[in-house]
Amino acid sequence: MTEKLIPFLEKRGFRLVEKLQGDASSRQFYRVEKKGERFVLMVFTGEGLDLQLQVHRFLSALWPLPRIYEIFPRALLMEDAGDLSLEEAWRKNRKVDSVYRKLLHFLRVLQNYGPGLFPANHPVRRRALNGERFLKELDFTFRHFIEERYPVEEEQWREAALELVESIDYSTAVPNHRDFHSRNIFLKGGKILILDYQDCMMGPPEYDYASLLRDNYVKLTPTLRRRLEKNLNSSNYILVSLQRHLKALGTFGFQIKKGKTYFKDYIPITLEYLAEEIKNLNLKMALLIKGKILQGIYND
Repeated sequence: MTEKLIPFLEKRGFRLVEKLQGDASSRQFYRVEKKGERFVLMVFTGEGLDLQLQVHRFLSALWPLPRIYEIFPRALLMEDAGDLSLEEAWRKNRKVDSVYRKLLHFLRVLQNYGPGLFPANHPVRRRALNGERFLKELDFTFRHFIEERYPVEEEQWREAALELVESIDYSTAVPNHRDFHSRNIFLKGGKILILDYQDCMMGPPEYDYASLLRDNYVKLTPTLRRRLEKNLNSSNYILVSLQRHLKALGTFGFQIKKGKTYFKDYIPITLEYLAEEIKNLNLKMALLIKGKILQGIYND
């Protein structure tokens, strides 16, 4: 697909600038330029283009998403969000407190107006961050991270995982970005652009807040996090955050197996979150993490 599309764009006056790193995505990204203006070409190696468009159509009414300029059979020509992710801004000691406040506002807008925005048959409404999905994610974590590193029996893990997901309150469901963290938020020309939104689905209101404020890639200062987490420290917030961090370990393990060894760098911070979240939990998973997973220093 790319071999034909790039020459086609070149005939229309575009110039290929570079291939961009797509992190854990199977999609491919290219930066192209025309008359001094830069764009991103998103190429789909499998299914997903229709879903991207369906989510963008409605979510862009509430959130600042990159504009879509042109649609090809298996690719999109989109606004270039630039190179300054929120993660990078944080590491460069940029002032980002106001950015986080705006992002919390975006979450409130999505949760207040999103349920009435997406039609009943929309993919966002047909998928859910529920117990079944959470349990599958924890099974994935066991296969790709736990069983190779820790002395944990599969049955023991499954019992603890089941108890954890059954302890989460799913009674209120709102649209969630699902990966609302610093690597999917970009700062360009004084504005915020939110990426990787195609997996948006219904789930607990606490989920996106946990993704943002207990980010696997950026550890906020205790003072800032306390300020931003005000009114968020419910038991459900802690449980959802715990599940998400366990799920992240599975993702990291899987990506490391594929050769993306830089994901090792984010395991220690995730283990720190786990240690914090199990402090006052009387669950089998808390005992398992404390007794077997947090013992010693992580070494891969």
